[in-house]
Amino acid sequence: MSVSDESHTDELAPKGPKELMIEVADRLIGERGLDNVSMRDVASVAGQRNNSAVQYHFGSRDGLVTQILRRRIAAMDAERRRRLTEVDAQGLGTDMNTLVHVLFGPIVDLLRDSPEATHYARFLHRIGPVTGPEVPEVHLRTKSDDVVVRLIDAMSHLPRRVAFERIDLATQMFTGSLAVYEDRRDANNKVVNTEFEAVVSHLYDMVAASFRAGIGTGAPTTEGEVTAESEGAEAAGPEGASEPSG
Repeated sequence: MSVSDESHTDELAPKGPKELMIEVADRLIGERGLDNVSMRDVASVAGQRNNSAVQYHFGSRDGLVTQILRRRIAAMDAERRRRLTEVDAQGLGTDMNTLVHVLFGPIVDLLRDSPEATHYARFLHRIGPVTGPEVPEVHLRTKSDDVVVRLIDAMSHLPRRVAFERIDLATQMFTGSLAVYEDRRDANNKVVNTEFEAVVSHLYDMVAASFRAGIGTGAPTTEGEVTAESEGAEAAGPEGASEPSG
């Protein structure tokens, strides 16, 4: 049997109960939301007669959710590596805006191409904060295959730890905003943005701007600091003003 024949046979092989439950849970959570899916629901839809099948294979619902995340994250990471290869070929592998699209593009495409996954952004937003990525280690992640490391390099105006924290916060903002979009869409709330593409466009712009910002730009200033800065600016005049960092 050839290698291709073996691969085809693997694809046709029946899936085990564990894989079936992961797929079923992923779909049900996307359709109903995390709080509206029980372990019994997952076992039943997956064809398991034993209502304790989820607990047997995953230990708990949290264990099942972790497996769903690993599956999704692995697929998204693979897609990001593919996109990195494409942008490298275009000479854009270090461009900030391009890297932001590489980082969040797989999430956007998942929601854009899977309208039936009505709760997926909310799922990511709820689970993400407690399963966030660890600080990248040099021996594990390199800029050749990891968009996070490339973005940290692109934020050379920031300490690397600060750059990483900003990426983590931007990820929470991105998924959180899409979760709010899903809430408003389901409630037919048209107060602000109701168009998916408009929301995504705003988010890309906001993330890129936050990555270019310096340190301390969001800190409140006291009245004394404002006065001192104003006096310094007046003394320096237009010619003495420094160049903007952005």
